[in-house]
Amino acid sequence: MSEYRELVVTKEDYLVFLAQRLRLQGNCQREIENVSFPFLFASGSEMLRTYIMGQSEFTESLPDRYRLPDRGFIWYLFSQSIREVQVMPEKIVLKYELQDEYRKPFRQFYH
Repeated sequence: MSEYRELVVTKEDYLVFLAQRLRLQGNCQREIENVSFPFLFASGSEMLRTYIMGQSEFTESLPDRYRLPDRGFIWYLFSQSIREVQVMPEKIVLKYELQDEYRKPFRQFYH
C-alpha cells in the first residue's frame, strides 16, 4: 500500500477538456456549462470518468495483468482505491490509495 494521493478536478478545467474533446461551440458550450458536477458524478458520466482517469496517476500504476482496453474495467479497479470523495458544484476532490492487488469483477464479464 502507498500513501494517499489527491486529485482535484475543477469544473473550469473539465469544461476546457470537453470543449476540446467534443469540439463544442456556441449554444452547445453554454449548455454544458449549466450541468453540475454532482449530477455528472452521480450519473456516472463516461466523459467525467475519462477525464478523471486521464488526470490521475492510476492507470500508469497498474501492473500489466490488470491492463485491459475496457475503461469500465479500469474504473472498477480505480473505485477500489478511493478513500474519500468530495463532490461540490465547482470541483471534485478524490483521495485514493494505490493498491498492490485489486479484486477483479465476476469472471463471466471479463474472460
